[in-house]
Amino acid sequence: MEEVIKLDIRKELEVVRRTGKVIVGGRQVYLSALNRKAKLVILARNCPEDFRRRIKVIARINNIKIIDSEIEGREVGLALGKPFSTTAVAVIDPGSSSLVGEEGVE
Repeated sequence: MEEVIKLDIRKELEVVRRTGKVIVGGRQVYLSALNRKAKLVILARNCPEDFRRRIKVIARINNIKIIDSEIEGREVGLALGKPFSTTAVAVIDPGSSSLVGEEGVE
């Protein structure tokens, strides 16, 4: 079942890339969550623990959903069409994706 979730997140990230708007990178994701622009934050498995704690606090305060994915940052970057790894993604506009409405989101 874990593998199915991984594939769904990758697929949904590709849909968001084509039809919505995302912000990548720790500092920019943190600022978008702090300013309540993010509707959802996705954290890769290899996201640094101190950043993970800080973003979860901000997300809880601002009522932003968080997905702790089981995929590596390199795979997240590739799903978004980026030539680099990213351990944090803020979804500003989900577009045609159903990520923001997914169940199992913290």
